[in-house]
Amino acid sequence: MQFANIYEQKASIPRECRSATDLRTSLQVYTERRLLTVADACLLAEEDPYRSEYGFIHRRYANVLTVITEAVQDVDYLTKSLITWMGEDYENALTGAQKDAAALCATELMLIIEKFNHAEYLDEWREK
Repeated sequence: MQFANIYEQKASIPRECRSATDLRTSLQVYTERRLLTVADACLLAEEDPYRSEYGFIHRRYANVLTVITEAVQDVDYLTKSLITWMGEDYENALTGAQKDAAALCATELMLIIEKFNHAEYLDEWREK
């Protein structure tokens, strides 16, 4: 995806994600420490439409990742699917908040996937 290069410089994942021993745990930490934290902070800014929407999208991605990490056996496959869906969200975004949230979250998830030695997927995905 083309947005990966633009957002790679902005993307970061919590230290706890990097130090997790497996993908599932890393994603659970990412959901709690990044997605929900951003969502909560942004949703408090009701007077700012961009931040409200940005927070709402982060909450939605957090909900999907919670289902993936809590109820699904193949976390790797569905996380890669979620990255693909975020890429589609980015391509079909109608607002800046939608575009920014999809791109940043997908890039951060790619960093997590990359940490667990799934780099071949990322190279293929970035070429799309």
